[in-house]
Amino acid sequence: MDFIPVVTSIFTLFILIGVGFVAFRMGYITRSGASGLSSLLVNVAIPCLILESMQVPLSEGLIYSMEMIVFIEIVVYVVSFIFAGIVPLLLPGSRFETGVLRFMLIFSNLGFMGYPVAYSMFGEASVFYVTLVNLPFGFLVFTVGVFLLRPDLARQPDIKRIVTPGLIASILGLVLLGTGLTIPSPVNESISLLGSITTPLAMIVIGTFLAPLPFFEMLSDTRIWIISSIRLLAIPAVVFLLISPFVHDPLLLGIPVLLAAMPVAANTVLLSEEYGVNAELASKGVFISTLLSLVTIPLISIFLLP
Repeated sequence: MDFIPVVTSIFTLFILIGVGFVAFRMGYITRSGASGLSSLLVNVAIPCLILESMQVPLSEGLIYSMEMIVFIEIVVYVVSFIFAGIVPLLLPGSRFETGVLRFMLIFSNLGFMGYPVAYSMFGEASVFYVTLVNLPFGFLVFTVGVFLLRPDLARQPDIKRIVTPGLIASILGLVLLGTGLTIPSPVNESISLLGSITTPLAMIVIGTFLAPLPFFEMLSDTRIWIISSIRLLAIPAVVFLLISPFVHDPLLLGIPVLLAAMPVAANTVLLSEEYGVNAELASKGVFISTLLSLVTIPLISIFLLP
C-alpha cells in the first residue's frame, strides 16, 4: 500500500488549521469573526453537505449494502457509546466538558479524511461504501450529538435549538434517498458548492480557536491523549473483533473499521461553539487526534489489508 496519499490528506488538514492559526494571530480573523464562520458552517455548509451526500440512486446492490452497513454501523455506534458512557466519567471536568469528550469518542472525521484515506487503501469502489457510512452520521450528530453537548436541552427542550438546519437536512436527505427523488439544477449545483466549503473552512475555524492557546496547553491535557487513543485504536480494534467473524467482504469489513479509526470530527468544534460549550477543548481534541492518526491509521491498515 502507498501511504503517501494518506499522509498527504492528514498534512493537508494541518496546513488548513495553520492558515486559521496565522490568520487569527495576524488579526485577519477575530474571535467574533470565527464564531460567525462557525455558525455559517453549522447552519448552511454542513446541511448542504448532508443533502449532497444523500443524492445516491437506489438499486438492489445498494439496498443489500445498506442493510449490511446498518448492521455494522449499529455495532460501531454501540461500541462507541459504551466507551463514551464510561471513560469521560473517569476524567475530570464539568458536565459540558464531559459532553464534549463523549462527542469526540462517538463521532469521527468521516468526511474529509474518510474519502481520500479509504480511496488510497481500497480504490475507487470505496467511495460508494464511505457514502453509505456517512448517511446516518449527519442525522446522529444533530440529534444525539446536540444532547451530548447540551444535556440540559433534554430537560428543558428548546425547539429552535433542537430543530436545526442540520437535522432538517438529514430528514430531507433520507426522504430523497427513500423516494429516489433528486434535487433539480441549478439548486443541486448550488448545494454542492456550499457543501464543498465545509472542510477547508472548518479547519481554518479550528485554527482560530487554537491560536489563543499556549502551545504547551494544547499538548498537556491528558484527557485529550486518553480520548484520542481510544478514538483511534481501541474503538476500531473492538469493532474489528466483533464483526470480522460475520463479515467477509473486504470492503464491507475494512471500510467501516477504517472510518471508525478516523480522528475526532471537526463538527465537535463547530457544534461546541454553536451551543456555547468548550470549543477550545474540542479544538485540542481535533488537533491531537489528527496528529496521532499519522501513526495509527497506517497501523490499523496492516490488519485490514492482505
